[in-house]
Amino acid sequence: MTFKKKIGYFLLFLLLFGIGYALNFAVRYAYVGTSYNAKMVCSCKFVAGRDIESIKKEELYAVSFSNIDIDEANSTVSANIYGLATAKAIFRPGLGCTLVNEMLEREIYLQPKPPTDTTKAQNLKIQVSTSINDELLTKTVNEAFEEKNPAEIMRTRAVVVLHNGNIIAEKYAPNFTENTPLIGWSMTKSVTSAMVGLLVKDKKLDIYKPAPIDEWKNDDRNKITIDHLLRMSSGLDFDENYTSPGDATTMLFRVKGAGAYAIKSKIKAEPDKIWSYSSGTTNILQELMRRQFNSHSEYLAFPHLRLFQKLGMKSAVLEPDASGTYVGSSFMFATARDWAKFGQLYLQDGVWKNERLLPEGWVKYSATETPKSDGDYAAHFWINHTDKDFPQDAFMALGFESQSVTIIPSKQLVIVRLGCTPKDNFDLNGFVKKIVKLI
Repeated sequence: MTFKKKIGYFLLFLLLFGIGYALNFAVRYAYVGTSYNAKMVCSCKFVAGRDIESIKKEELYAVSFSNIDIDEANSTVSANIYGLATAKAIFRPGLGCTLVNEMLEREIYLQPKPPTDTTKAQNLKIQVSTSINDELLTKTVNEAFEEKNPAEIMRTRAVVVLHNGNIIAEKYAPNFTENTPLIGWSMTKSVTSAMVGLLVKDKKLDIYKPAPIDEWKNDDRNKITIDHLLRMSSGLDFDENYTSPGDATTMLFRVKGAGAYAIKSKIKAEPDKIWSYSSGTTNILQELMRRQFNSHSEYLAFPHLRLFQKLGMKSAVLEPDASGTYVGSSFMFATARDWAKFGQLYLQDGVWKNERLLPEGWVKYSATETPKSDGDYAAHFWINHTDKDFPQDAFMALGFESQSVTIIPSKQLVIVRLGCTPKDNFDLNGFVKKIVKLI
């Protein structure tokens, strides 16, 4: 064979390999895209009660070309991209929407449901402020809704500001109200942390002992503690990348068990040696917590009975994966007022109506800086120690598309901002600092 023919065969091989790789990537991307769209349309339609046209226009900007089929009678949503991939999400009252992944639909419907909240709603009070410049506060809140640059969409949907436990400012975008549940995305991680705290209070978990995960007992992962997981310093090799199919998108949108998938992650560094943000570690915590209960129904009821109902968060919907384990990294809906109640619980050191819900010291632990996080992270809450003009005692639940619950104990402030900001470019620091100056 001549040299030219060898080169020709080699180039042909590279071409075929490239085409195969591109097709494989396209199919994987299509599967993630259809799953994302089916899940988001289902949740926004059946949990938040929103109009389908607004959902398509605003939520589906990443993969806008899929075909959506809504079955209102059965509360399901299917998505399809050019026949390459299909996905289906089903709605169940109390549990929200779940992707039908690696399980039969009827198996998912047989799973238990959390208890219905029959408690009386704990409404936040509207405060008539006397020491705050209401005109400037209103102006600051209104600015959070202004679209100043068409290339940098803000799409703020809700703002609630609490001072001393009362609402001093509140505003909603058109077609959104105080009764509209909105997704918190990674703010859900902070709720998962609260669930861990409740089990610590019950003495069912010790965050400083090796995580009780059987799959890790006989390898290097047996040194990972719950504290390492809460601080994102476990050393596990988990790819937190959403721009292409990988660990994060597979975990959230393609497998039946998010936590079970993440538990399989290998270790790349000793615990506490590096900080690496990972949604996988949060879902590991949910899988770990589920294993502490005697039954599936007890686990599903746990956050409702011990947290949401105590706070009067009647709108809260924590959504599970197909296996029935909460997707504690990402999938919780609640109204802005109910997100504010969650923040207020932490402002009050885990005490609500004279009852200690979270263990003593848990809030301080949650807000204490994690080494090697460059002043950005605590324990499933964010901090901001790099901007010295930002309140240094503040800690935040933050989520994709610029969701935020900011808790500032020194000012007795809780500031909630919810929206659909595609590039995550809402100026939270500036917004918070403006409000702080008015108190």
